[in-house]
Amino acid sequence: MILSAYIHIPFCSYKCDFCDFAAYAGLLHLAPEYCEVVENEIEIRLNELSENEKPLLTSIFYGGGTPGLIDPALIGGLHKKLLSRVQGLAANAEVTLETTPHSITKEKAEQWLELGINRLSIGIESLQDSELKTIGRDHTVEQALTGLKLAIDAGFTNISCDFMYGLPTQTLASWQDTLNRFMELSAAHKEITHFSAYALDLASKSPLAIAIPLDSSQYPPEEEFLKIYRALVDISRMAGFKQYEISNFARPGFESEHNLNYWSNQEYLAFGVGAHRYLKGVRSSNWRALKRYLREPLGLELNEVIDGPTRLKEGIMLGLRKMEGINISAFEAQYGVNLLNTYASQILKLQKGSLIEAQNGMLRLTSEAVPISNLVIAEFF
Repeated sequence: MILSAYIHIPFCSYKCDFCDFAAYAGLLHLAPEYCEVVENEIEIRLNELSENEKPLLTSIFYGGGTPGLIDPALIGGLHKKLLSRVQGLAANAEVTLETTPHSITKEKAEQWLELGINRLSIGIESLQDSELKTIGRDHTVEQALTGLKLAIDAGFTNISCDFMYGLPTQTLASWQDTLNRFMELSAAHKEITHFSAYALDLASKSPLAIAIPLDSSQYPPEEEFLKIYRALVDISRMAGFKQYEISNFARPGFESEHNLNYWSNQEYLAFGVGAHRYLKGVRSSNWRALKRYLREPLGLELNEVIDGPTRLKEGIMLGLRKMEGINISAFEAQYGVNLLNTYASQILKLQKGSLIEAQNGMLRLTSEAVPISNLVIAEFF
């Protein structure tokens, strides 16, 4: 069952030094042409589905790049086209738009709300100007705070913010300061309901990795990195945010429906340059190069049938990212595999190391395992 749709908007005011996404600076003039192509892609791809296959969506995510940078009317055209080719939106559906804080204006925010956008995801990354400069962000802390206020004043009641840790020049003290300042903001503004905190993951050829190689002493050492992660967990918990996935934290009832669909290994639609979809047991992606996508919007850079073993592997990997873990009986019903029997030796080994626990019908990572989750999950494969 398709529950969600993703639409990629690749335009940025500046491509951050750590970014490895299909994102492009200096090409905003192409936005009208690009959105027209995406609308055509939406129409053609969804016309290939039978009426019985067309979904009632529980979430839509406009990601990037910086969707908040382009004219809201272009977002409106995409939104109208998508809704005209599906059954519609479910009650209380989550419709998210991703933006940088300095792309937000009062007028834009009001237009987004009128279009049906009911959730903003704002890329703040740090509340330290020195760290923002180091990683190549083109906004300041002051602009981040101003953007947040504009979104709140416009009427948004469901706002998520993105942060990053493990940054060059970052220290435990600077990270604690960023978190504490953010928690003070969230306490003062109930509209801030969610945040994500991602460990820096650098592509080897990104400008940041070239300027500051991964083995540089400017990155927090391993012991400091673990303290930074523990500070994240402790400070967020004390502020009333529940960690429901390795990198995501929410007020009760404000977990991201769109991301939960991914982590539940459900199918989803996707449109735009470099967009990845999972449909009818096939994972595919559009061309990542913008010019080629504009010429061939239906062309595929990836087209992979997800066989049983791969689907099982992904089910384990994604399920263990959720802090509640995997419901063992539901997993067996979905995949035909009893985890406790099939992976008895791996689970026993991890239990002895206090890295995994099986309780009350759930299999989950322990708190000690979360910072090294990739290594722990790899034990199953």
